Amino acid sequence: MAQGNQMQINNNHFVSLHYRLTDDSGDLIESTFDAAKPMQYLHGRQQMPRGFEAAVEHLKTGEQLTFSLRPAEAYGLRSVNKKQRVPVKYLGHEGKLAAGKQVHINTENGVVPSTIIKVGKFSVDVDMNHPLAGKNLHFDVEVLAVRKASDEEISHGHSHAEGHCGN
Repeated sequence: MAQGNQMQINNNHFVSLHYRLTDDSGDLIESTFDAAKPMQYLHGRQQMPRGFEAAVEHLKTGEQLTFSLRPAEAYGLRSVNKKQRVPVKYLGHEGKLAAGKQVHINTENGVVPSTIIKVGKFSVDVDMNHPLAGKNLHFDVEVLAVRKASDEEISHGHSHAEGHCGN
């Protein structure tokens, strides 16, 4: 996108940005700055935590921002009630199962990232809290591009910038 673009991030805008995410100790959780591709998302469609979207809203291409989110603004507090027993057969797509492994559980509310607590012969105990639940999150963000999403992108909930759509 052209450097001169001064479009602001608002709902139903396609956003491309780099971010660095750290915890309270300053330990790196993840970063896209060294990745081949930046993170891309459709703003205002709950693809990012509510606090993240609130912090970057109205930023323009080329702008940078450092901000922190408390658990309530990000992935929520950890809940002891989010532990479940899942039959092993439902996790066949996840490969070898072991305590501590991050897996994705299909639920009636969509896919939920989870962590294996214990593996049994026929079932697996999982913690269905998001892996970042209960943590303060610290972001360094650089906005690379902002553009209005097309009607088709809005209805599908993702970008068609690559020229194809699997939806």
